[in-house]
Amino acid sequence: MKKNNIEITDELLACYLEGKVTQEELAAIEAYLSENDEAVDLLILARYELGFKRVKRRFYVYGVGVLLLLALFGFLAWRLLTPLQMKVNVIEDTQYRIPALPFERGILQCDYAGNTLQTIELSASSRTVFLNDIPYHLKGSPVHIVFQADGYQSIDTVVKAQKSVELSIRRNNDLGVVFGRVFDFETGLPVEHAKVNLLDTTVMTDEQGQFRIEIPFDKQDKSQRVWVTKEGYQSWDAMYCPSATEPWLICLTK
Repeated sequence: MKKNNIEITDELLACYLEGKVTQEELAAIEAYLSENDEAVDLLILARYELGFKRVKRRFYVYGVGVLLLLALFGFLAWRLLTPLQMKVNVIEDTQYRIPALPFERGILQCDYAGNTLQTIELSASSRTVFLNDIPYHLKGSPVHIVFQADGYQSIDTVVKAQKSVELSIRRNNDLGVVFGRVFDFETGLPVEHAKVNLLDTTVMTDEQGQFRIEIPFDKQDKSQRVWVTKEGYQSWDAMYCPSATEPWLICLTK
């Protein structure tokens, strides 16, 4: 049907319900509806159906949004209530490692999240520690760690609570020094220019009979063979334990 030279179609009526018509089209549609009661009833029904679809669409959109928010809040609650598991991995610094003396045992002390100091034993096969009861909201809080082991440098440090931490341990240099004096067995006088041999290193004693040898990490061990020679003296050959504090006193016999 045409009204004011405008054809009234279902598509045009649909646009009318959505408010997407021109003033000219609006006037033609209102004139058409004023003369057609049945069309008015159908238009009212269509308007209700359109409104229902809009409400249904909004319900779905808001419903999905609410579900997403609930899922987010649930995840946050779960995360806050689940304690943080912090892994402390004790690794040996290869630059300061003694191949002949692999890590055997040590002690790791941890103080975190207001707990009492915990002492954990380390072994060659178990150098990974898990701290399980750190509340998640304390992530980033300080964790006090102390490491101690024979032959290793002690570590006393504070790290942040996190998923994983590597603690690099180093051998100390207690086995890296051999020093002492060479004496004449009969006179008790120092022997100068005696050759002191250890591994592939040779040093000469000074006028006081003193000597000192530095042993690199890759050649250190709990005991070292020392060979001392001097023309006119019997050679001296023995195994000793290196020490940075205890001198070796060696007596040569003519």
